[in-house]
Amino acid sequence: MSIIVDGTGSGYRAAVDSENRLKTDAIVEDAFVHAAEEGKAFNINTEAMPISGTGPFEELLLYVKNNETSDLEVVGWFIGEKGNRTGGDTTSPILFTMYGNPTEGVGGVGGNNVAVVNRRIGDARTFNVDTLSKPSNLTLSGTPLLYQYHYSGRAFGTVNFTIPSGQSIALSATFACDSCELYTGFTGYLRS
Repeated sequence: MSIIVDGTGSGYRAAVDSENRLKTDAIVEDAFVHAAEEGKAFNINTEAMPISGTGPFEELLLYVKNNETSDLEVVGWFIGEKGNRTGGDTTSPILFTMYGNPTEGVGGVGGNNVAVVNRRIGDARTFNVDTLSKPSNLTLSGTPLLYQYHYSGRAFGTVNFTIPSGQSIALSATFACDSCELYTGFTGYLRS
């Protein structure tokens, strides 16, 4: 017979019920919440971007590359549109498409730097992640990771995908209109 005894020296023994279940008192929390408490959760937001072209056209919106040694777990994706579509077809939805590991051109990826914000207010930890809005010098190929139609306003959804160390994603959108203004981004955490 084995007995589980308190390892702190108090001599308490573990309680077991009549169905042979060990009695516990535990606090259960989501991995994302725990990572936020530890200063390992992040938010990536392009902020408002004016988009223009001649619809229909595809525009690269966001590039994220993980330079950490640990995986990035992306748990949420958000989209917001100002509601000022003009020209072309202004009523059809925008088609968002995400690709894994776009091919970088010679000289690296260009674009506008996007902040990776620590979700633990005041925490000094930074994330070794390349994030660019309106990225350039990328070739999208392979099977897309996801498609999402967006009609208007703001949307948030759970996506749950992993960006391993050295891997990247790119998000594009296909517009039927000629111009609009929107933002997009992700929330997630660095796996311990």
